[in-house]
Amino acid sequence: MFGETISLMESLQITLLGMSVVFMVLVLLMVIIVVMERAVHGRPSKKVEAIAPSAPQAKEVEQPVKAGDDLELVAVIAAAAASSMGVQPSNLIIRNIVRMPETAPAWNLSGRSDLMASRSMK
Repeated sequence: MFGETISLMESLQITLLGMSVVFMVLVLLMVIIVVMERAVHGRPSKKVEAIAPSAPQAKEVEQPVKAGDDLELVAVIAAAAASSMGVQPSNLIIRNIVRMPETAPAWNLSGRSDLMASRSMK
C-alpha cells in the first residue's frame, strides 16, 4: 500500500473523488441548516396584515430644551475630555458634539466599558 506507485490519472481520480465527497457533504449540511431554520422560525408569510391599534397611544410631549442645559453638557464633556487627555480645559477646542445612537449589541457596550475602565488616568 505505501510502497506502490500510482499513475497521474489515478491520483487525479482520487483527488476529484475526495473533492466531490467534500462538496456533497457541504451541500448536505447547507440543506440541513435551511430545513432547521425553517422548522424553528417558520416560513415567512407573504401576506402583509394591517395591524389596527387596539388602544390609542399617548402622544409624546416634547419638552423644550434650554440653552443652559446644552452649555452645561458641553462643559461637562469638555472637562471629561481634558481630564482624560491631561490638558487644561481652556487649551481644548471642541468643534462638534454628536450623540451616537445605542445600536451596538450588549457585548460590544460591555467590552467598550471594560476597555475604558482599564485605561489608567493620568
